[in-house]
Amino acid sequence: MILTNAMMGRSTISVMVIIICIECLMCKQCPNQVCTCYTSSKLAKCSRLTYIPTFPKYVKSIHLQNNKLYTLTRHLFSNITRYYIQSLSLVSNSVRHVDDEAFIDLKFLRSLEISNEKRLNITYFKKAFSGRGTTFEKIRLEDNGWAFVPDFVVTSSALTNITEIHLGRNSFSNFSMKGISNLKNLKTLDMSQNKLITFIIPTIVNIRKLILNNNDIVRLPRFCVNNSDASNVPRLRSIFLNENALSKIDPKTFNCLPSLEILQLNGNRLNVLLPSTFETMPQLKNLSIEKNKFTKIYGKAFQSLSLHRLNMGFNNFHFHRLRGVDLDNIFLHNPKLKYLDLTSNFLIGSHILHRMFRPLTNLTNLNLHSTRLTWIPPEAFQSLRSLKRLTLQGNSLSSWNDRLFKPMNNLRYLNLQGNYISLINESSFPDGMLNRLEVLDLSKNHFACTCDLMWFRDWIRNKNLSLPKLINFPRDYKCIYPEKMHRVLLKDYNPTKESCTPWNPLFTIAITLASFTVLCLVLILAAYKCHSNIRNYCYLFRLHTLKRKGYIRLNSSEDYEYHAFVVYCDSDRKWVHNIFLPKLENEGFKLCIHFRDFDVGVSKTENVDTYLKKCWKIIVIMSNEFAKSEWCQWELEFSQDRRRRQGRNAFLPIMLKTINSKHMISPIRTLLKTTPYVTHQTGVGEDLFWKAVIEGIQKPLGNPPVAV
Repeated sequence: MILTNAMMGRSTISVMVIIICIECLMCKQCPNQVCTCYTSSKLAKCSRLTYIPTFPKYVKSIHLQNNKLYTLTRHLFSNITRYYIQSLSLVSNSVRHVDDEAFIDLKFLRSLEISNEKRLNITYFKKAFSGRGTTFEKIRLEDNGWAFVPDFVVTSSALTNITEIHLGRNSFSNFSMKGISNLKNLKTLDMSQNKLITFIIPTIVNIRKLILNNNDIVRLPRFCVNNSDASNVPRLRSIFLNENALSKIDPKTFNCLPSLEILQLNGNRLNVLLPSTFETMPQLKNLSIEKNKFTKIYGKAFQSLSLHRLNMGFNNFHFHRLRGVDLDNIFLHNPKLKYLDLTSNFLIGSHILHRMFRPLTNLTNLNLHSTRLTWIPPEAFQSLRSLKRLTLQGNSLSSWNDRLFKPMNNLRYLNLQGNYISLINESSFPDGMLNRLEVLDLSKNHFACTCDLMWFRDWIRNKNLSLPKLINFPRDYKCIYPEKMHRVLLKDYNPTKESCTPWNPLFTIAITLASFTVLCLVLILAAYKCHSNIRNYCYLFRLHTLKRKGYIRLNSSEDYEYHAFVVYCDSDRKWVHNIFLPKLENEGFKLCIHFRDFDVGVSKTENVDTYLKKCWKIIVIMSNEFAKSEWCQWELEFSQDRRRRQGRNAFLPIMLKTINSKHMISPIRTLLKTTPYVTHQTGVGEDLFWKAVIEGIQKPLGNPPVAV
């Protein structure tokens, strides 16, 4: 009686489930608020169940996750056997046992998943599919902690028509494809995220897609039949070997792969690519070989007459090192290459670009994201006339030659995000290019909101609303210079035409000539009227000079509050504050440093003028950053008067870092040619460096220039 009541109660519940699910046809929750039905995808998802209820008739797929279904039995699935259930997914349901006839009544089931069941023994599967009238097409048995591949995968009659097998995230250490040779319809085998060191292909199999990502594979098997030209995998089209431990591949590794189209070798330990490594695959179209550790790539390494797409980003490979790569031949034998990704490699040295890209006349997509480019010569893309997409994001470009983009009449996408571009004007792009572009990204650059940028601002306001599309506008188009406009959106920059009307240089010439003429007339008139007084003043000046001759008081450090005034740029502040200043002050010198000694509330120019008068000498610490700083150049020019009055010993130049020729401005070049300087040394020469600095500060000034 109790059993009957229980059964009646269960039937009552089932009826209620059906009624409630029919009422929630429009994506409402199924009974007990633990199931959800989706009409568009014909899917039901359930959790926190101890049994499987009935579902609406339109449901074709069931996903059961985080339930308490300890044993999979024929009775457990009785409520869904009347429906056309094609896909069943069981994930993390605490399954411990599977009955032999568990799936026998699911006649229409084509896809089955049993995953993340760590307590489920493989042996329980041996007869789980026996007696089924139909066979599976797809099976997924992942993350179950199994150490060996279950036998039923290759022996069960229910899997003879299987097309996909997914066995990822288990603990398989070895695998042989001998058993799957009987699975004539198998197209996809996924063994990713296991512990495979190698795998064996002892016989011919018809597999199309092989996924072996995230294993520990150190070597690949031979794909040939008994060292002949016949293939064990004649229909294989894709191999995914990402995140393994491959350290070496040779030109014979990929022999006997006549149908292979996709090969991925990302995240391995490859350091050398030999010639003709990929030449033996006649159908290869997509090659991805990212995140390796290449130190050398031979000239014909990528030789392939069929290759369409090449991804070799994130290798940090130095293309500019001539011993590591043959620039003229690296892409010479890829006539069909359309997509090339060189993200996060080193393309330092503008001369290499034209040599590399010259053969790629059919290239349509080029990605040079974060390749350390600072300048691109005008001939770099001369051969890329078919290019449609160009990515130059994340480099250090500030400008380019107006002929750079001229050959690219087919370009539709241009990404220049995150560079150091400050100015865009009408000569930045060839005529008509902006009208042909569909997408343009100039966001996150260092725009200088001055009158020179008015053309670009007006173009943004007046351009066609549809083309080109400005990515991230207006959010990431901000002014960086001048300081008063910092972080102001470019769209809010509104100078007037009057304020940006250029001054006519003819006006300047006319005013200068007129002023000079007036000055000459005044001087002539003064000389005529006051010639007697002028002669007297000249006589008194000469007499005063002769009286002082031989009695000139020499300047010394005791006459000043500081031994030296230090001129340096902000980029060298750490060395000056942490090393230079403590070292010399420990020797008894008193140095004037602007961050410590300048008066608060007084302008910087007034402080410089005041404290230069309190300092005996001037120390100039030079570097590339110093040469590029406009403020440092001003300080140098301002203090040159001291050198003219007191001689060259009043200056002590220190070369902290070598200055490149392109940053060597005229005042610095003049200073270095006329004044001895000290070069910063470390290691063995460090003591000599500090000795030279100390002697330079202590050296007397000598006799200043005197008019006779």
